[in-house]
Amino acid sequence: MKYKVAVIGAGYFGQRHIKLLSQMPDVEITGIVDTDVDKAIEIAKQYGLKYHADFKELLKVADVFFVVTPTITHFEIAIELIKEGKDLFIEKPLTEKPAFAEKILDEAIKRNLIIQAGLIERYNPVVISLMEHIREPIFINAERVSPFLGRATDTDVTYDLMIHDIDLIWFMLKKDKKLKVKDLKVYKKSFVTERIDHAVVWFDFTNNDAEIKASVTASRISADFRRNLTIIQNQNVLHADLMNKTLKMIDRQGKITELSVKNKDSQPLYEEIRDFLNSVKNRKLSPHAPSPEDLIEVIEIIDRINGGT
Repeated sequence: MKYKVAVIGAGYFGQRHIKLLSQMPDVEITGIVDTDVDKAIEIAKQYGLKYHADFKELLKVADVFFVVTPTITHFEIAIELIKEGKDLFIEKPLTEKPAFAEKILDEAIKRNLIIQAGLIERYNPVVISLMEHIREPIFINAERVSPFLGRATDTDVTYDLMIHDIDLIWFMLKKDKKLKVKDLKVYKKSFVTERIDHAVVWFDFTNNDAEIKASVTASRISADFRRNLTIIQNQNVLHADLMNKTLKMIDRQGKITELSVKNKDSQPLYEEIRDFLNSVKNRKLSPHAPSPEDLIEVIEIIDRINGGT
């Protein structure tokens, strides 16, 4: 099976998609689209691809679309493509409005289309190995911070960075259980942009009869880069460094054990794209991908954190 795909968006992350898709022998990139014409033409020439000014020009030649554009454009593009019966991979956060996310997902489900949001950390080999050691967590601490890079300034850090860790909490805790947010407290601060640049959220969850607490920090005004998860369980503590790809466990005697990380050199984005394309082939969303229900719940939580209604 040859996947005929189009990529909408040739910015930094769009170029990463284009590079990996161009390396896949069962993928034909029928064209790329971007509002920055000069940049798009340059990228198209680099990979021997066709540039188009409007994604509608690709409707007859592509069955699968990758939407890697600013978040504010996702809803309009997605609805148009869904009406045309196209399967979609949309970079996170899908949309910043829960009602728009519900509309996108409802329309896709009605048409039996495959739609997946890009939440790449689910495919991080450290996360995959970590999942094998999760045994009824009682406290989770997530930290995802970076210096100010001047990117994604049109969105809050909650949607740019924190969404990954909130999604991972759902991924870790919600399997066949009823995860509910009992309470949450928020500290948030705008500092270098007009949007939220630093946020800390304290969660109280109930998961069936269990109570779980979590602290999640996201910042783009840090002095360095960190992507860490700490999970306290009754029998041990797990420390995952998602950037350096290390996983350690501390037992009740204080002994530190370095745990194996399988497929440590794998590329999460490559694995995520392959998982999506496999879902397209099988006409069924992968259990590893975020479900529509999970996507909506996570977006609703972030909307609540941001102060939405």
